[in-house]
Amino acid sequence: MKLLQYAGAVGAMAHAPFISGVAPEFFGIDSFEQLPNIKDLKATFESPRYTKWRQLRESDDARYIALTAPRFLLRTPYDPTENPIKTFNYRENVSESHESYLWGNTAFALASRLTDSFAKYRWCPNIIGPQSGGAVEDLPVHLFESMGELQAKIPTEVLVTDRKEFELAEEGFIALTMRKGSDNAAFFSANSIQQPKVFPNTKEGREAEMNFKLGTQLPYMMIINRLAHYVKVLQREQIGSWKERQDLERELNAWIKQFVADQENPPADVRSRRPLRAAQIDVLDVEGDPGWYQVALTVRPHFKYMGANFELSLVGRLDQD
Repeated sequence: MKLLQYAGAVGAMAHAPFISGVAPEFFGIDSFEQLPNIKDLKATFESPRYTKWRQLRESDDARYIALTAPRFLLRTPYDPTENPIKTFNYRENVSESHESYLWGNTAFALASRLTDSFAKYRWCPNIIGPQSGGAVEDLPVHLFESMGELQAKIPTEVLVTDRKEFELAEEGFIALTMRKGSDNAAFFSANSIQQPKVFPNTKEGREAEMNFKLGTQLPYMMIINRLAHYVKVLQREQIGSWKERQDLERELNAWIKQFVADQENPPADVRSRRPLRAAQIDVLDVEGDPGWYQVALTVRPHFKYMGANFELSLVGRLDQD
């Protein structure tokens, strides 16, 4: 837990999430093939064994930690006919153990969705859903004979049902879900491990709860983190300029307006160039800490969540000198 805590702290400073895989032993099982045997994940993680885990999920830096499961198949076993090696004949025996297959860390599959979204749109929100950038396609499928019939080894360690995927997401994990009858899988959610907070049951409370929950999800985090990277670069260029707080705030707001289009349902080309409906940057003095400013960044993307507009926010620090 300490290592994850430190990784989250580094991710928070860099405004970049730490993505890794989670071992089946973390769930108290020997293999992800046993995952369907866990009837109630919520009850499992409420046990005393996971006290440190629950504390980590409640920390601010937890939003920069993402854990994926299960592993996926990197290649089919070597075979002189199906998957030959050029230099010599070799038949890889995988019949004795599930672990004999070459499994890959699902964090790399999720990273491929992030890089693909960035290559297409210069943003990384398109990473979930089979039709919206979350599909991991053309995965290897191993065909083998068993009891006289041709069988197929699916390219994920276990077939994660919709219900189990939801349970994993609620507990802070990102599941790679195999799509039945195909050679591809998909990410249907991308939550960080941070525990969503509960707010009062009022209109303002429900809005705050929704905004906080979206702030724990990678597609929305990557939007505001990308802007934070630019703000850091702009701040670096101003070091030594002796500019006042108001000057910095005015310049930052003038810069971010190039990404804002305040109109309802703009065309696709406008959304790609101006992905924000509204944006505001506030620069504040840090009391008792001269030489530093606090920066509050609040943005509203064009797309909606469950039919409602939402805001994303981030607070950082600027070096005045």
